[in-house]
Amino acid sequence: MDSGHFVRALCLVLVLISFSLNPVAAQSAVQIDEIIQLTDETVYLNALDSDESNVLAIGDDGVVLLIPPEQPSGTETLAPITDEDLLAVDFHPAGNALIVGESGEIIRYDHQDRRLSNVSGTGAVELSTLTAVSWNTNGAWAYIASDTGLIWRFRSLVEGSEMVPIENTKSSTVQAIDCHSIIRLCVVVTKSDGIALIDADHQISWIGGSSVIWTDVECAFGNNPECIAVGSNQNLATIHLDDSIDGGSSMDAVVLTEAGGEFTHICAHSSDRMMVAMVPFGLIEHDVTKEDSFPWLDHADIASTEDEIATRQVTCSWGTGMDDGWILNDRGRVARFVPDNEIDNPLISSIVGYALTVVIVISVPGIVLGLIFMNSPSMQASYNRWRRRRKGIEPSLKDRREERRRKRES
Repeated sequence: MDSGHFVRALCLVLVLISFSLNPVAAQSAVQIDEIIQLTDETVYLNALDSDESNVLAIGDDGVVLLIPPEQPSGTETLAPITDEDLLAVDFHPAGNALIVGESGEIIRYDHQDRRLSNVSGTGAVELSTLTAVSWNTNGAWAYIASDTGLIWRFRSLVEGSEMVPIENTKSSTVQAIDCHSIIRLCVVVTKSDGIALIDADHQISWIGGSSVIWTDVECAFGNNPECIAVGSNQNLATIHLDDSIDGGSSMDAVVLTEAGGEFTHICAHSSDRMMVAMVPFGLIEHDVTKEDSFPWLDHADIASTEDEIATRQVTCSWGTGMDDGWILNDRGRVARFVPDNEIDNPLISSIVGYALTVVIVISVPGIVLGLIFMNSPSMQASYNRWRRRRKGIEPSLKDRREERRRKRES
């Protein structure tokens, strides 16, 4: 066999795997308990970020809402300092936040006096539409990106601000950036150029995924070395981070075929739980540790009774407890979700059950091959059994043989 045929055969062995679980009708794990309108003013919200103390929601015409996580009824509309549309926000590890938007707008939120101020020395981006921002691991630099694919590293100094362009960027819109809180890597997702990593030396490397329109990315808390990206056609990617000298970062992608909507945002709720926001209005829970996704708040369950919240797009959500929290729509309404006490089947979700059907798209370090193999029922069954055994759900072949031997002897 020549080398070309061998490489193609090896790729098939590695990635021609997919599996499909039996479809299960969607069922929400939670129900809406309360709805609050945050402001009497008409607002169009684009993004939010949260830390341990506060939630910041930003939107068109320079609006910034400061939301108490536990009591959103106490929301404060901060005094605006621009009428430009604001598009992205990220909290600094020390508690302040950086906000970016159209016409090169860069705004600092000071958590001590709860006010906004313009950032000086940003002339290099004054004509750009800034679409993403994230502070790096130690908070020394923020990465700021634009709709033309350019990315800068930014920091404030006593003598003014410093903005340095990152090399090896591409040309499509940067949709989001998120940096891990411990591992010294940041993940960049774009509209048509795929996914990239930025290392501690501000070097960018592209790892694939250009066939998907990626919409958002969120990194897990603490020592969990994963970031989760979501994109078009119900794609969800897990980026496994490795900032060692060898740099063995990799990416796996799946398609959540029963999600029931398109993915728009992803928000962290705890160290291993994230919520994927969808259109039409709904949430999917993603367990980072288990690498599984579960129904959380299904649009069909609330569309007929909660139309004042469900007819708009999800901005994002945050958690206030193990299984409760708030979900914010783009018109400034928040809905509190709590566990649905009527669900008592322990086989339905992480609180309530079954994992959504997925198709494995790729699982090769650093490269998205985009190859789906769906025509082998025997391969699907074998892989599904292996996956269940790995999670301790199904006994191994050895265990089954031992069980049969014990039955014969008895």
